[in-house]
Amino acid sequence: MSLPESSSCKSPLGRGSSCKTSLCRFASVTSLAIALLGGMVLVGGQSSAEVDPKFADQVKQFLDSQDGRAALVTAMKKAAVEEQEREKAEELENAFKNRADVSIGSSPVKGNPDAPVTIVEFSDFECPYCSRGNQTAQQVLKAYPNSVKLVFKNLPLPFHNEATPAAKAALAAGKQGKFWEFHDALFANQQKLGQAFYEETAKKLGLDLEQWKTSMASPEIDAAVTADQEQAKKLGVHGTPGFFVNGVKIAGAYPFEHFKGIIDRLLAGK
Repeated sequence: MSLPESSSCKSPLGRGSSCKTSLCRFASVTSLAIALLGGMVLVGGQSSAEVDPKFADQVKQFLDSQDGRAALVTAMKKAAVEEQEREKAEELENAFKNRADVSIGSSPVKGNPDAPVTIVEFSDFECPYCSRGNQTAQQVLKAYPNSVKLVFKNLPLPFHNEATPAAKAALAAGKQGKFWEFHDALFANQQKLGQAFYEETAKKLGLDLEQWKTSMASPEIDAAVTADQEQAKKLGVHGTPGFFVNGVKIAGAYPFEHFKGIIDRLLAGK
């Protein structure tokens, strides 16, 4: 699965604490550029020829110290975070300007059917980040019970062996009005995915087992999963989870606050 910064297994860069050294008197962390290249010191875009030699020597001594190296690493981390935030802000503005037209079709819907905000989710039942994304989606529904509805679409990834069978099992349960209950059970038990678990869940939900099995193996269910996959491809969704909030694309398992910012903006008509 493609992993955006919000759902990467790598630890995100932490925000650097404000620098309290004398070096910070000369430039802010974001504008300070210090590099030692063959004895040259670059400060704020100035070469060593343009910087007071005494000051340059002080900078070099500072950078050679443990505190200096730590301050430089902190500054680099903070600059990286600020750049990521800038890129995300740009990406969000572009997403607002270029909203996608996402057809709901016959996909399962949860929430107020007349809600002004529709979240369309492309997901994979075996993907751990989709489980995180699902938790956020449920949190959103609770926070906006009248304003948001959730549409679920399947995007089983080829390297997840149980993703497609799980998708078919859930859609088959939907034929008996139990899609969301089956959906919840799958995400709550990702380590147990397999035919035995699907049948056990179908029994617990009181489904007609033979009817459910027939539905799961039907061309109709297979076509529904394929249609979701093709729709995702056309919309440029190549990893999971992927969301569209009234057409505003969110690529990855972003936290609740990210969704809230978009939803509040949409509700305010901005």
